[in-house]
Amino acid sequence: MPVLTSLMIKERMVLDEDDIDKNLIITPLLEETQLNGASIDLRLGTEFKVSIPTRSPLMGIVEEPIDQFFQSTFRSFGEDFILYPNQLVLVNSFEYIRIPNDLVGMISTRSSLNRLGLNVTSIIHPGYAGTLTLQLENNGVNAIKLICGMRLIQLVLFSSIAVPQAYISNSVSKYISNTSPILSQINRDSDLHILKSFNP
Repeated sequence: MPVLTSLMIKERMVLDEDDIDKNLIITPLLEETQLNGASIDLRLGTEFKVSIPTRSPLMGIVEEPIDQFFQSTFRSFGEDFILYPNQLVLVNSFEYIRIPNDLVGMISTRSSLNRLGLNVTSIIHPGYAGTLTLQLENNGVNAIKLICGMRLIQLVLFSSIAVPQAYISNSVSKYISNTSPILSQINRDSDLHILKSFNP
């Protein structure tokens, strides 16, 4: 799949009222310099869900509600957020995005932040719309100071054959039109219910 250059990304972000399904939306775009050679930088949002220890020994593929393992906290634009070693934090991207059905997105941490021990990777399916939920984890031994609104990740877009059904309209899609960080919905995986039937 060919990668979109920054010029191609910019062209796709020009609204076309005659073919609205092909419009790429990334807003707000605060600086033109967020567009790099073959990617676009996205910024750290202001709403966080921080993992916390609980008395429950398990999280994930269990009946326990996952939200008990996280605590919500908010920051103002320009305010610091400290990410501690081995800490898991979910945060939303500052930008709202809408990916057309003929594009696929991949996100990764900016290399400067990668070298501090921060690593973020994910895939954005064709037709996705909403803010992105980013999984922050500090793999280093020292705390990392982040600033809400700073450029955090880079989005690379690939052109593909248009999918017949957008992610947002797919009945099995679990993360749709997010405006806040969304916790794991792994308990909704249909195969888990099938597997449980083997060991009632």
